[in-house]
Parts: sequence; C-alpha cells; structure tokens
Amino acid sequence: MKKLQTLLIGLCLFVVAAPVLAEPKEKSVILHCGCTWDGVEAGMAYGENTVSAKSRGHDAHLVATVDSCYNGEVETSPGVFGPSFADFVRNGDDCQLSGPSLGDPILDC
Repeated sequence: MKKLQTLLIGLCLFVVAAPVLAEPKEKSVILHCGCTWDGVEAGMAYGENTVSAKSRGHDAHLVATVDSCYNGEVETSPGVFGPSFADFVRNGDDCQLSGPSLGDPILDC
C-alpha cells in the first residue's frame, strides 16, 4: 500500500511540474540579412525573424560572407530549364532588436 501511495504522489507531482518545465523559452527578434526574390531578380535585404536563444545559424551571417540566392530559371540545354543562382556579399551582420541577449556575434542593432 505504501508503494502505491508513493507512486501516486510522485505522479501527481510530475503532472504539476511538467507544464512548468515544458514552458517555451522567450524568443529574440533579429534583423536577418537574407536572399529575396521578386519573380524577376534576386537580391539581399533585411527582414525581422524570431529565433530561439539556442539558434546558432545566424551566427555565421557576418559582413563579407557570401550567400548564393535563387535567381530564376535558365535554359541549360534546348528545352531543359534549371535553377540559376547569384552570389551576394553581405554588407551587414545580422543583429538583435529585442528579447534575451543572444550574445556575440549577434549584437544589438
């Protein structure tokens, strides 16, 4: 009987604690320099993105890094078309607008 009571108390504590432990962490808002495509030409532009504190992909988006952006379709052989890409060099780092500090290299804007 004691084992059953201990098990039930443990389960109740788990049910109460689980939502607190699983609560999503606060997100940060960054300005991300990335590819754009307007249906005619490719380019690079800043846009707002919401990221988690564990996100590390934007750490590599620094000045002078290169992105290869979709630039439409080109004829690779008669009647056969394939994607075209244009390389762009970033002229600015991604930076943080709000939220918990992501730290170096994502600095405040």
